[in-house]
Amino acid sequence: MRIKRSISPIALLFSSVSAILGSGWLFSAYFTSKLAGPSALLAWVIGGVTSIIIAFVFAELCTAFPVTGSSTRIPLLSHGTLVSFVFSWVIWLSYMALAPTEVQAVVQYLAFYFPSLTHTQGALTSTGYITATFLMLAISAINTYSLQWLIRANNALTYLKLIIPIIIALVILAYFHQPSHLIHKEAGGFAPFGMHGIFAAITSGGIVFAFTGFKQAAELAGEAKNPAKALPIAIIGSIVICLIIFLLLQTAFLTSMNSHNLAGGWHRLDLSGAMSPLSATLQQDHLTSLLPLLYIGALAGPLASGLMYCSSSSRSLFGMSKNGYLPVALQRITTQGNPITAIMVNFVVGMLMFAPLPGWEKMVGFLSSLMSLTYAIAPIALLALRQQMPDIKRPFKLPLTPLWAWLAFYIATLMSYWSGWETVSKISIALAIGLILFFGYHTFSNRGRSFKIDWKESTWLWPYFIGLTLISYLGNFGDGKHLLPFGLDFIIIGIFCAIIMALAMRFRLPDADTKHYVSTLVEAAG
Repeated sequence: MRIKRSISPIALLFSSVSAILGSGWLFSAYFTSKLAGPSALLAWVIGGVTSIIIAFVFAELCTAFPVTGSSTRIPLLSHGTLVSFVFSWVIWLSYMALAPTEVQAVVQYLAFYFPSLTHTQGALTSTGYITATFLMLAISAINTYSLQWLIRANNALTYLKLIIPIIIALVILAYFHQPSHLIHKEAGGFAPFGMHGIFAAITSGGIVFAFTGFKQAAELAGEAKNPAKALPIAIIGSIVICLIIFLLLQTAFLTSMNSHNLAGGWHRLDLSGAMSPLSATLQQDHLTSLLPLLYIGALAGPLASGLMYCSSSSRSLFGMSKNGYLPVALQRITTQGNPITAIMVNFVVGMLMFAPLPGWEKMVGFLSSLMSLTYAIAPIALLALRQQMPDIKRPFKLPLTPLWAWLAFYIATLMSYWSGWETVSKISIALAIGLILFFGYHTFSNRGRSFKIDWKESTWLWPYFIGLTLISYLGNFGDGKHLLPFGLDFIIIGIFCAIIMALAMRFRLPDADTKHYVSTLVEAAG
């Protein structure tokens, strides 16, 4: 049974806006301020612009190949099975963990009034786990019941998610209208930690996490009524709309901080109840009349995003199964066209995420590096497919493709690097687990006898991961050894990315194999 194409352009735009305006607006202003001070405003602008550069790559790919679960399936077309699986695994891990991250955000905000739900740093108590389980079950049930019901509910919730943060930001700005409240010269001025702090804020502060919602439209490409028109509008439009809202919120947060909050500097920002930062800010600023409105947003925002991320993660598993990487049971769908087995698997694995990553900040720190890594395959695939299938219809086509692809790949690699050595080093463990499952499945199943691995086409992949890990270890973000001077590391990564892209083009799939994969996966599975 094929998944239905029934999502309108506006609904697709709202799906990405809703995914971006999840829990990020509730937490990121606080964490980016700790890392960058007032220059967090510049971090948001850089994060938004770089996300748009990457988003344009997805816009071309997803309009040329509008398949459901595109992030997990398009790499197969350019570089074959093994490369596709590795990135599909990373993509699924990041999407799967996003729903519990949004649930964690809801529980933390509820804990402002019900402290028994969390420990001091946001880790869940027994009562918190029960609450999180109920919320995860509700998200899974709605995704199982009907995608159309989900889209209609998301459209209504998105209006709330747009209006509420704007109102809160404008009221705070009206209350603290003096320009001197924004810069805080006594705490180091506009950029107390320089460009290093700005770049760290983009990943560790939650900016990458917030903007990753633009990919929601890409994942639903297979269900869009008019993907050529709908996808560019949804992907680019959602980033621009949400960037404006994030800048309003960041400005409002910065202006509301006082000398007591900043007595120890931005790194030691003192805010009572900081596990629910906007609640603590409104209470500190005697704007408690806004708390009911905030809590409507604190519930509606993350839960609506959790609904959409549950949809994306289940379709990622669906896509991997369609590609033949995982058991065919994951392709089971309901009469409404929703992948029920994948939804159930994501619920179980998602519940396991709460213990090893206690608190929203811990979850987002790890997720940001994973999500940055998921961006890296898109420009590689774009450049390869331009050569492998030059005549395919491309309703949305980028200019200066080699330069644009390199820039997008460079940005994605930098974002992973900025997350720090302690985060990058953990990704190898996740990749090892995925490869064990992949080869285990094909060793003990009948598919393993004739399954094509495409080893040669993965030649560029291993130097990329090894090189990124080594640069992170020697670099000066997180717990790196600080052996690479700040600035020189950017140049080294730029050269490194150019070399990897050249290898990736050299070892792309033969044109005939790409056309075969397109005919069997895109045309047949659509």
